[in-house]
Parts: sequence; C-alpha cells; structure tokens
Amino acid sequence: MTKMLRDAISQVEKLPDGEQDAAAGALLDYLTHRRDLRVSDEQLAEIRRRRADPNRKLVSHEEARARIKRLGA
Repeated sequence: MTKMLRDAISQVEKLPDGEQDAAAGALLDYLTHRRDLRVSDEQLAEIRRRRADPNRKLVSHEEARARIKRLGA
C-alpha cells in the first residue's frame, strides 16, 4: 500500500460512519469504472492543446456548477 493511500485511509477513519461509507462508495465506484475513464489519443491531444493556451478561460467552481445545471445534469 502506498503512503498516499495509507494517509487517505487514516483520514477516512476519522470521519463519522456515514461519511466513511460515502468515501468507501466513491472508491469502489472508481475501482469499478476506472477502465471507462480513458481518453482517446485525439481527446488527449485536445486536452494538451487547451492546457497549453496561456489565454484559456478558467471558470470558478460555482460557474462550473451553474453550467452543468443548465445542461440538465
């Protein structure tokens, strides 16, 4: 087990039971779907292109939530 995972588990152990279950659920969901989290070579190239743009527009967490809500997600 890596140090980072040990640290994460140590922090989760300090949480109330309900939050521990939520953290466990998130980890199990990640493990179940991690192979679905792949991007194509074309998508990766686009991500790199956008990240390299010094004039890219970043939005706040609140604006990102508002945009997602407008999309109906």
